[in-house]
Amino acid sequence: MAMMNRRSFLQALSMTGAVSLLSCRKDESFLPKAMQPTGDLLYDLFRNPDASARPFFRWWWNDNRVRIAEIRRELELMAQAGAGGVEINPIALPAELYQNLTPEPLPWLSREWNRALLATAEEGKSYKMKTDLLIGTGWPFGGRFLKPEETIQRVQATVEHLSGPLSLEKTLALATQEPPQNLLQVKLFPATIKNIDEGINLTYHVEEGNILRADIPRGEWDLYIVFQQSGFCNVLYGAAGAEGAALDHFNAQAVTHYLRRISTVLNPLFGGAMSNGIRAMFCDSIELQGANWTTDLSSEFKARSGYEIEPYLPLLLAESVQAEAELVDILCRVRYDYSRTLAELFMERFVLVFHDWCIDNGVACRYQAYGHPWLYTDLLDGYLVPEIPEGDQWLYNSGWVKGAAVDDIRYSIWNKYASSAGHLADRKIISSEAMTDTSGLFETTLEYIKQATDLNLIGGINHLVLHGFNYSPSNIDFPGWIRFGTYFSEHNTWWPFLRLWMDYAARLCQIFQESRNCANVAIMGPTADVWRQFGLERNAWNLTPTYLHELWQALNHHGYCSDYINSTILRHAEFSAGKLKYGLAEYELLICADIETLEPEIMSRILDWATAGGKILFINKTPCRSARLLNSAEQDLQVQEMCSRVLQQFPQKVRRVVYDSRRDLTAWIGEKMKAMGVRPEVTISHPHSRLFVTHHVREERDIYFFCNAHRQETLDFQADFPIKDKTVWRWDAETGEKTPFALAGAMPPLSISPLESLLLVFESEAGDQTLPQQKSIDEAAAITLTGAWEVNLVHVDGAASSRTRFELIDFSQDEQLNTFSGQAIYSTTFRVKERGEMLLDLGQVFDIAQVSLNDHPLGVRWWGKKPLRIPSAFLKKKNQLTITVTTTLFNYMQTLQDRAEVSYWLERRKRTGLVSAGLVGPVRLIPIRS
Repeated sequence: MAMMNRRSFLQALSMTGAVSLLSCRKDESFLPKAMQPTGDLLYDLFRNPDASARPFFRWWWNDNRVRIAEIRRELELMAQAGAGGVEINPIALPAELYQNLTPEPLPWLSREWNRALLATAEEGKSYKMKTDLLIGTGWPFGGRFLKPEETIQRVQATVEHLSGPLSLEKTLALATQEPPQNLLQVKLFPATIKNIDEGINLTYHVEEGNILRADIPRGEWDLYIVFQQSGFCNVLYGAAGAEGAALDHFNAQAVTHYLRRISTVLNPLFGGAMSNGIRAMFCDSIELQGANWTTDLSSEFKARSGYEIEPYLPLLLAESVQAEAELVDILCRVRYDYSRTLAELFMERFVLVFHDWCIDNGVACRYQAYGHPWLYTDLLDGYLVPEIPEGDQWLYNSGWVKGAAVDDIRYSIWNKYASSAGHLADRKIISSEAMTDTSGLFETTLEYIKQATDLNLIGGINHLVLHGFNYSPSNIDFPGWIRFGTYFSEHNTWWPFLRLWMDYAARLCQIFQESRNCANVAIMGPTADVWRQFGLERNAWNLTPTYLHELWQALNHHGYCSDYINSTILRHAEFSAGKLKYGLAEYELLICADIETLEPEIMSRILDWATAGGKILFINKTPCRSARLLNSAEQDLQVQEMCSRVLQQFPQKVRRVVYDSRRDLTAWIGEKMKAMGVRPEVTISHPHSRLFVTHHVREERDIYFFCNAHRQETLDFQADFPIKDKTVWRWDAETGEKTPFALAGAMPPLSISPLESLLLVFESEAGDQTLPQQKSIDEAAAITLTGAWEVNLVHVDGAASSRTRFELIDFSQDEQLNTFSGQAIYSTTFRVKERGEMLLDLGQVFDIAQVSLNDHPLGVRWWGKKPLRIPSAFLKKKNQLTITVTTTLFNYMQTLQDRAEVSYWLERRKRTGLVSAGLVGPVRLIPIRS
């Protein structure tokens, strides 16, 4: 089978007339010309979204092998697809897959690289596109140019069990490590420890050559060796010019020096201010491989915690310690203090330094606060700082929230904290690293992308940065260079249709950027409990308690909208008239999920909230202890006394309930919310695990967005809105049109088809109140097209063939067609007796169907099961129906497994078997009756 070159497939499509490619010329809007201004600012923005609302591409500058001519070519491709901008992300290609490449890399911040960056920003402006730039290359920040004292640091402990008496002689292999380790402590503790003072310091028994000689007393002992190491990890996937050791993010001077290295180069490049070409500087997820030290950590800990860390450090760093209960509690409090110190230093010396540097240089700070394997701040605190807080969303990876998983889409945690902080801090743009994908590159469909998009929006995201578009020169054989991500490429079969999704996503992002989120429930998790038991470990925080990050979704199924808050919000909130207020956000109810540990100051604020008439729902546990070691006994009593007052003095508004994890969380929380007397944003008659809603306001308008995330079921329900005096309009995000939906106080039952969304706008000005004529479909009179089909096959490799008298089948089940990828053009004729308005139900389609009847376009079905409308004027006695189905690349890619760059991604797939392809049907005509 011939190898597809870069243009053959799209040329084949254009010859068949199967799809119209969108043009995008410089200095000319790439938005549809029909969308003329109406004088309604919000509606005009919805119809013609700004670049800031349109999806951006994360643009992998693979190996920094970039050249200006290719940059311009790829920018045009992305502009044609409807993108609003790019995030330039220099990154190393996998060396095991790509060797002997040309052209040569351009080192980061070199003169040639800077010229490429400048050309990108200038060319992007000609398409009205915006440019963001990653700090450094790969992640986290770093480079070979760092001084040793500027590199990342950690402390670790090894533990060896000893039985005494014993004359110990042991060589400590410190200098042989790479990078070398510096000895901090050698301590001997009993195997079961009663008191921290039982430790015997053997550090001074280490002689020249790192030889430890000591007499071990009778008994069972554990030997703890604590060492420090600088530069222990490198930048992940660092590209030319910024590969090498990672930066010490707890060292403000090192961070400042690193950032100034960038601004010193870029400000002159862009005529004195990099803001002339760069919208935002971007910091990717914080993946510091467990960095837990900096040069002055010891003194900072003492200043902030009131005691020295050194006596506890060996036990703190050990994976497990056998100790009596009193010491266990002490160590938990020390772990909390240590975690708090690290979090404070990270905020002060990295997050705020990075943010202030962005502001000083006139660019927005775009920041991902999550990371791996640790979360280095209370997640919400990190997200409160940047102008553009950014979450993330994955495909083919359901993540941690198993009880609320939707078709292997990960969206529940990072997005929700980014959006919660964005709502609290009143940020216009809340973005997500969207469609992240490392195990389904070639099988991802536009339908799947739409499903994930709707979940992003429901989670509070209003801008998508797509993961990603690979810089890949035009002369590279299919599939081109690939670093990561969903296969957003002109090679992809659905690339010509991408604009349909781009416009849909952009319109919804625009309206949510221009309106204010409404939520009346605040949720707080047990961060202090996690820190005292697990430190900053990410997975523990995600899953403690297991229902914590399912809770917002369970509430949402009933019509409640919520945000996550933390101690910082309580510390600075205002309480009045039964409302918890922070910025523009107002909450009626605070839910405390399995919280036992709080600092007295925060417990005091909860008491203030209850005293001000606030409602509180404690789930399972109530606060019973303080967090810190210093004055712990006294502070424990303070927390217990205040919690007792909250529970006893306000029984009507403060309740403790027990959640049995065997119960359905959605049903359970619905009962509790009714008992608490909290009104939802909209009351949903039949809550469903795949039905979601969000509520926004803009001046006199109320905006409700529903989505059905189910691929098979239509969801029917009654929605009881608190708004009774406004006319309801449906704004169609696919077309940009609006139509009257319901008169004031006369909301009909809602029915949302699989993967459909519904955007309803309540307006005080009624306008044209003529509702569309009510029509029904006559299923009993449906006609199934059973005649023979002809099919022309246009393969992605350029081959073409045809078949006559073809029966509709799933190509993956046919030995001759199961590796087909491309376009299958089906045609058939049929006769009808009555020529009234009809619906065309295509049945099962894999994956995109473009339909025409008697040469009249009927539309494109690229998601869900929605039928296409056939106007009566299009019908004749004898009719020619043409359905052009575009399949995914996946089945064809199975034939290319001998190529390393293809097999690498196919082997990462978590599923087995081929994917369905083609028109399966049945295809039906359904009369419409008035």
